[in-house]
Amino acid sequence: MDLFSHLNWYSGVTTEEGEPIKSIPTGKLIVISDTLESEGSFLIHYFLQSIFKSTTTPNANTTNNTNNTWGGSCLLGLNQSLYNYFNIGRKLGYNLTNENAKGNFTFINGLSTPYQWIIEQRVQQLEEQGLDEEPPLDSISQGFAPFPITHLNSNIVNISSTVSSTSTSNNNELKNILQKIYNEFINDHKKRIQKNPSNKTLFIIDGLNILSSYNSGNPSGSFMDIVYFLQYCHNYIKENSNTCSMLILFHPDCDEDSKFFNLLQYEADLTINITNLKSGYSKDIDGQLNFIQKDEKTNTFVKVNPIHYQALDNSIRFFSMGSRIQ
Repeated sequence: MDLFSHLNWYSGVTTEEGEPIKSIPTGKLIVISDTLESEGSFLIHYFLQSIFKSTTTPNANTTNNTNNTWGGSCLLGLNQSLYNYFNIGRKLGYNLTNENAKGNFTFINGLSTPYQWIIEQRVQQLEEQGLDEEPPLDSISQGFAPFPITHLNSNIVNISSTVSSTSTSNNNELKNILQKIYNEFINDHKKRIQKNPSNKTLFIIDGLNILSSYNSGNPSGSFMDIVYFLQYCHNYIKENSNTCSMLILFHPDCDEDSKFFNLLQYEADLTINITNLKSGYSKDIDGQLNFIQKDEKTNTFVKVNPIHYQALDNSIRFFSMGSRIQ
């Protein structure tokens, strides 16, 4: 069973023969919610695997499949380092370095620069010794960087002219970060469609909780800034509904206030809730995927039939509830 054909069937996205298309839905804001018992990052890797498989399929450029081809992904890593995504990708059969070289993958490092304290400490030592510079640190000391990546902790631009460049307000800093994320996403998409107008881009935010907890002193202010940011992204996705989508991982059980998650679900076109089995442990089933899909015509929400999943070392199995794994 295929996850995307399951979703597209209920959305009415089918081929001329009436078969659901086995491709990531386009023009959608998709939210993944999980729990401590059923962690949801495996779906991000599943989406990436699907994208990179489509770019290397021999028949990817044929007439029947052109509209289903995903050109690549722009991933904002707030939860894990690039090293983690790279290693998991190798297990799943793709190489992020190669995909970046082909223009299929862009990584935005939302974490602090790895081992930055080493660099700062060494600079201080050099100053004490009266030295201006030294040979660059090795790759281990500098952190894992197999290709050029974007960092959010430097060169942050102001979201408007009313924000002072010297302001230290957490609220302004968050706005600046969100503005930069938006710009990076849009620029990455534009570059990809300039290369091939039919290519599609998946924007991924791994760990929206990091942004939502940015300003602990005024959480409601942070929530609304992020909601506005998502609305801007959602509008852009709708305007370019044939060539992009957005995938967001959020941990609702990490937030005491459920208001933000409710707003997030309301904004989303599709919410995938990952839960463990109500019946208890099973060696053949890891958990259940529940779907809440927005009906664009009536602007109401409908539940799609849930499915079970099993996470293996190099793949994910999906199957209808009550069926056997083939």
